[in-house]
Amino acid sequence: MNETNDDSCVLNLNFNNIHKNELPLKSIEVIEDFCIHVVDKEGRTIYYSKGCENVEGYRKKDVFGKHISELYRIDECTKLDTNNSMHLKVLKTGKAIKEKHMNYMVSGNKHIDIINSTYPIYFKNEIIGAISVFKDISELKQLSRSIVNLQNELINQKKLDNKNGTHYYFEDIIGSSDILTQTIETAKKICESHYPKLLIGETGTGKELFAQSMHNHSSVSDGPFVAVNCGAIPEQLLESILFGTTKGAFTGATDRPGLFEEAQNGTLFLDEINSMGLSLQTKLLRALETKKIRRIGSNKELLVNTRIISAANINPIEAIKKNKLRSDLYYRLAVLTLEIPPLRLRLDDIDELVTNFIEVNNKIMAKNIKGISNKALELLKNFNWPGNVRQLRHAMDYAMSIADSKDIFIEPNHLPQYIIENSKSKKIFNTYDKYQTGNLKRTLKEIEKKIITREIENSNNNYSQAARKLGISRQHLQYRLKILKIKK
Repeated sequence: MNETNDDSCVLNLNFNNIHKNELPLKSIEVIEDFCIHVVDKEGRTIYYSKGCENVEGYRKKDVFGKHISELYRIDECTKLDTNNSMHLKVLKTGKAIKEKHMNYMVSGNKHIDIINSTYPIYFKNEIIGAISVFKDISELKQLSRSIVNLQNELINQKKLDNKNGTHYYFEDIIGSSDILTQTIETAKKICESHYPKLLIGETGTGKELFAQSMHNHSSVSDGPFVAVNCGAIPEQLLESILFGTTKGAFTGATDRPGLFEEAQNGTLFLDEINSMGLSLQTKLLRALETKKIRRIGSNKELLVNTRIISAANINPIEAIKKNKLRSDLYYRLAVLTLEIPPLRLRLDDIDELVTNFIEVNNKIMAKNIKGISNKALELLKNFNWPGNVRQLRHAMDYAMSIADSKDIFIEPNHLPQYIIENSKSKKIFNTYDKYQTGNLKRTLKEIEKKIITREIENSNNNYSQAARKLGISRQHLQYRLKILKIKK
């Protein structure tokens, strides 16, 4: 493109210059925040700035001389004309159009969102072209949508929470594996009983989700659901929270009901009951047996009608052996017991869980991820998930955050590194399955021999380099070569 140093206004260009593409735009060529697109009186491109390239994805050589109707579409079926093109409309009317929001498509079905101002170029009262200056607002719109979606989520959450303190039902439990289906059916059967229920499950399996669902499926669903994490609150404070206080009981104490009273005619959920101090467990046991509580500092007993659902994140029998849980309290709480299966026992549910997490994050992050690739899904199913569904959700939150707006599927490179490294470790282990014949000493030697041999080969017989990769000294490597009878 030939350019001139002429600093005169675009409106004073002569007709010959505009057809020679000699527009005085050289000084703004480096500006990438704004886009400048100029057409001649026929609507053919004669100038296309670097900013346009960045936003629309075209290159100058691809657009020069082309009519804008060849470059853009309103949608898959609608081409540009004088009704929907700012350039063509300005060329026809001779009037400038300012601050117009435009949404259109370029090659590859990429959608563009811009704020556009287009002006006519005159020479001797004749229109000889049109110049359009615009700015991409897609990121701004995405941010705005994210804020709106988050606000809506918070509003909806508040509406649900205001009902009875819950927002989960059995229908919200995602998965159709046999073990999960059976667990849900058992939960539905026992939730009507007034007897205490104990949920046993690892961290992240969804114990509170089950507890809320059981409350909403019971005859006390109209009553309040009150939850407390016994492991997150110091014992002295937890006692006052559970049983309430009376004015003067201690400095600053006021007349305040405890959670037992707040859960009257409803459900009290005691999460991580195994983390509660033993002395407080004794007081809790008495309250369960007598159905009466006494506020701290009060001599008056209050009758409470509260259903109890408790939860433990470790095996309660092990907790009893370690003196973390009173056996008499356990037998009182575990009249009805429900074990929540860990994710590693219901790997078939990962497909549905991932689909749900993608749908939720698409709304929150204003993205358009369609799903997850088979390779990425395989990595997820090969992971052990010690943090269970909660960990899977966090992994998908990470993947969705890493994915670009142009990405359609979650790929392996979007997943957290620890999941990818886990897959590599399993591949190494599986490589040596054939050696596992029952003799541990021989098996370990064979595996070590294979690993050392592979690293030496990968290092092109550079023993110092191989030793560094193996995390041992060169002398120790020489010793292992001798012991394992590996020929140099």
